[in-house]
Amino acid sequence: MKKIIYILLLVLLASPAFSQADEKADFSAVCPTGQVLYYKIIDYGEVNVCYNLQNPELLGGHIKIPRTVKYNDQNFVVTGIADEAFSNCIRIQGVELPTTMFYIGERAFYRCTDLRIIEMPKTLTSIGASAFEGCTSLIDVVMPNSVTEMGANAFKDCSEMRHIVISHGLTEIPEGAFMNCRSVTDYLIPASVQYFGCHAFDGYEQLKYVTFFGPVPPEPDCEPAFGREIPIYVIKQNFPAYKASYIWGQYTILEM
Repeated sequence: MKKIIYILLLVLLASPAFSQADEKADFSAVCPTGQVLYYKIIDYGEVNVCYNLQNPELLGGHIKIPRTVKYNDQNFVVTGIADEAFSNCIRIQGVELPTTMFYIGERAFYRCTDLRIIEMPKTLTSIGASAFEGCTSLIDVVMPNSVTEMGANAFKDCSEMRHIVISHGLTEIPEGAFMNCRSVTDYLIPASVQYFGCHAFDGYEQLKYVTFFGPVPPEPDCEPAFGREIPIYVIKQNFPAYKASYIWGQYTILEM
């Protein structure tokens, strides 16, 4: 009888209610810049950075995420940032991602209000929904051309962001992607972009112009993508296509 009770107790202690750390992370390690980060094993030899269980509000400064991390004498490659990994870590000021990283999860840096710098590698392919939503101190973002997917509201409410380089690998600017980015002065829309989601650019205040590089005018899901007071620039040979567009033909179109 005592043996059965002991076994049942072990099962209970191993359950999510008693072992949230096991559910969230497999191990932790000190990164090159001195902070403790938590990791989840997702495949043989691969891990992603996951939620910091202990006092996330204390995690701060500039963080350099390593390419590899060691656990139980095995080296693991760091390939992603899990959903909500740094959510509400309000003291983080900068993050450098390794060249082994492929994706940033949903709400990964949600409301990291002191985040100013994010260095993205050329291996990055995906930025999750609301990944940087509410990062009110983020100023400049260079999105590598390797990025082919971006979720809704990815940079929503980044109110101090002034410049962003949009990936030439994107075919769609999703819903709310740059909503309330009121300090952005101009957008350069790559030729690859074919579609705008609803409210992708709503809430701007400092926007002076938009430049389109594609020969085919993008299709906005909701009209207008920008207020008609915003002039748009196009390459000379593309001017007729934009002028003939039912949507963009209502704007002031200027040749570059």
